[in-house]
Amino acid sequence: MQSSRGGHGGSRGEKAMAYTVKRVATMSGVSVRTLHFYDETGLLKPAYQGANGYRFYEEPQLLTLQQIPFYRELGFELKQIKQILGRADFEKVAALQSHRKVLEKNLTRTRKLIETIDRTIQHLKGTKKMKSREMFAGFSVAAGNDRFGERINLGGEPLDCKVSAQDTDGAMCVFELTGRSGGPRHLHADQDEWIYVIDGEFEFLVGGSSGVKYLRDLEDKPFRVRAGESVFLPRKVAHVWGCVSGRPGKVINVYQPAGKMEEFFREAGKFSAPAIHEVLSLDE
Repeated sequence: MQSSRGGHGGSRGEKAMAYTVKRVATMSGVSVRTLHFYDETGLLKPAYQGANGYRFYEEPQLLTLQQIPFYRELGFELKQIKQILGRADFEKVAALQSHRKVLEKNLTRTRKLIETIDRTIQHLKGTKKMKSREMFAGFSVAAGNDRFGERINLGGEPLDCKVSAQDTDGAMCVFELTGRSGGPRHLHADQDEWIYVIDGEFEFLVGGSSGVKYLRDLEDKPFRVRAGESVFLPRKVAHVWGCVSGRPGKVINVYQPAGKMEEFFREAGKFSAPAIHEVLSLDE
């Protein structure tokens, strides 16, 4: 069912097309129950409710609804998406351009891997000789480079993806961070995190009740980790850490499984320094 009403969302005399929740569910593939949930949580409110109590959605709501699965695909939780979409500086065209860029990167990466696979098949069949270095085309990452050639900037601190979830079929992902902070206190609901310090000295504070034996004596007490040392942070355990060397340090972050951490960081890197800390803190 769809209807129209005049004088809303356009110039005088222009009628805005309105759709019932059932119609929106059919068009979008999002269930009626989920749309009701989005309304109840404030993530997506209908344009208005009719006298019969039916929810009606117009084009602005449809465009907002379109953004939700995009951000879900990037690994954002609904509460994070709500904050992003609710920001005064949120711009739909810029967001769509950003989503397109991510998809293009993934497509380029996939094409490179397909080319490597095709060359390997030809080599194994004896139809075309393959050079040794070509066997790893699309896999090696040079020092100071990101896995896909574009450094992530988290509040002014460079973060390079070294091993992508695409390389491990989602089993893990690896990042190299050069900076002073791991962000505000947070936790990862679905990922274990292992941090190895390459340079500098870092202070950690881990939340209580981790259930991990070696962390029990360290919970809720600051402890330091130096170059060559590492710390394991289980999923669902709140933590915060920062460099205390008086200069930026360098660490390797490993997340297992990878989930959508890579996409999350790349999207979060588009925010300004204050805004990114707001988004990252929502992981808890």
